[in-house]
Amino acid sequence: MAINYQLDTLASGSVTPNNHTSTLHNNFNHTQTDLSTLSPLQQHSAIQAAVSGPEIDIQNLDNVPYSDRLVFSRIGSLNNPPDNGVHDTVTLRTKNLGTSPLRITGLPITGPWELLNNIKVPVTIVPGGQLDLRIRFKATSGSIHNGTLTIKSNDADEASKVVQLSGFWQSVSEGNQEPSLNEILQVFGYQTKVTGPGQKLNQNGLVQAVGDEVLSAYWQKANPSQPVSVKQLAAYHMQGKTATIFWHSKGSNATKVVFTHAGIDGQTLLPRKQNLSQLAQGSFNPNGTFGFKIDQEWSDPTKNNQLIDQQKGSPGPSGHHVRFWTARNRQGQIIPNTWILAMDYSGINYDYQDNVYLISNIKPETRSTLYRINVGSNVSYTDNTGKVWTSDSGKGWFSPANAQAENAGNVAIANTTNDKLYQTYRGKITNTTPLASRIVNFNLPINISGNLEVRLHFAETYWGAPGKGPGGVGRRVFDVLAEGKLVMNNYDITKAAGGALNATMVSIRGVQVTDGKLNLTFKAEKDFPLISAIEVLRG
Repeated sequence: MAINYQLDTLASGSVTPNNHTSTLHNNFNHTQTDLSTLSPLQQHSAIQAAVSGPEIDIQNLDNVPYSDRLVFSRIGSLNNPPDNGVHDTVTLRTKNLGTSPLRITGLPITGPWELLNNIKVPVTIVPGGQLDLRIRFKATSGSIHNGTLTIKSNDADEASKVVQLSGFWQSVSEGNQEPSLNEILQVFGYQTKVTGPGQKLNQNGLVQAVGDEVLSAYWQKANPSQPVSVKQLAAYHMQGKTATIFWHSKGSNATKVVFTHAGIDGQTLLPRKQNLSQLAQGSFNPNGTFGFKIDQEWSDPTKNNQLIDQQKGSPGPSGHHVRFWTARNRQGQIIPNTWILAMDYSGINYDYQDNVYLISNIKPETRSTLYRINVGSNVSYTDNTGKVWTSDSGKGWFSPANAQAENAGNVAIANTTNDKLYQTYRGKITNTTPLASRIVNFNLPINISGNLEVRLHFAETYWGAPGKGPGGVGRRVFDVLAEGKLVMNNYDITKAAGGALNATMVSIRGVQVTDGKLNLTFKAEKDFPLISAIEVLRG
């Protein structure tokens, strides 16, 4: 349906309409909508049809994160702030979608915020009219602040419309005062779990998933008829430096710019584009599978500098500088086809908040799976997404043949919803096997050419587990070779996973098989190796 709404001109406590027409949908509650999932047209259209009487509606002109949650950041004092660009002011558009005047009778604010408009209440918004409220964040201490703006009106069913306000204050630019990735998401109201119990975000670039993270170097559009939407949530790197996000087709290094944020906004939430007239938001429309690049860092870790990660202490496949987490809304529910992209630059500090983006209408690249192996079990296992993991028993895949199948029993495994997959494993041969001979091999027939991705799943279920051996780093250490090449050096599950009974997974991309068999070797450095599950995917 079409509804006429009006641009506002405030005069003598009333709003005078100027006609403008837009197509709107009458079945969408705009005030509760997660704006990150909508295009600008959909955001504008996602309001209710005109109803009898006054009807309030609000629109966050930042278009992120929600229509009823505004996000801010600032640095230093109000009187003598640094020259940085900061996002300390947000405009909230208040509309009357009803058929009679909307009378605003109060605009109380809690927390360190103020209204910049010289608005005296009561103020009336005529049917179809609107009123812009400019709210400024004025904190001078602390870090995360939360407050509210309440719009009191004569709307029959929303007499007190509450808008959440959240901001981050830092005393100086850079100087270890920046928010963490967790704090950034907290301000936006996203309930994404960055890390799980015992997990560390900083693994020195190791390609290992934590929390709600999904390992996918390449992506596809979820809805082929819609573009991919990109919104930059934060930039916290060297002040004065820009950052550019690109996309590229898989198989090509030719990149295309999505947008570049302004250098003056190198220490802020919601940075602006280079021209400073708009927030750093954009879209692109790829035809096939694609990857991302932010400055010199690629979403495909094999394209990044891995040597410096290994010099910093990464024990395995490295280059994990661009990472993706499932986006969750304020209620902790998954926002469909929407992801948090967070990155860090090679060899810096691996805090993954240098540039943070919200990306919508994408899904991980669909690839064929050659193997899903439930190691150490004599039965197949169907996981909670319906994927079947085949038992490795009786297949002739592993050697020596007396590599024992171990079962930890029905113990809870953290950081997974598929506990049973991690309760069994192989690695031990016999107690008297010399250390140099504590080697378990898997030889998996492969009938295709090209690159493979091997995903190795681990959980330490002996050292540190209740009633088992004493825990701690260094109890079990081993190497992993793929096709004879060392890909994981001195890997310690307890160290990598953050403790016993914690699931973890390491991805090894770019494995090439030339003899028709994928050879994986697990070689002990201390105690025995351990492997719980193996996935092999086409690259």
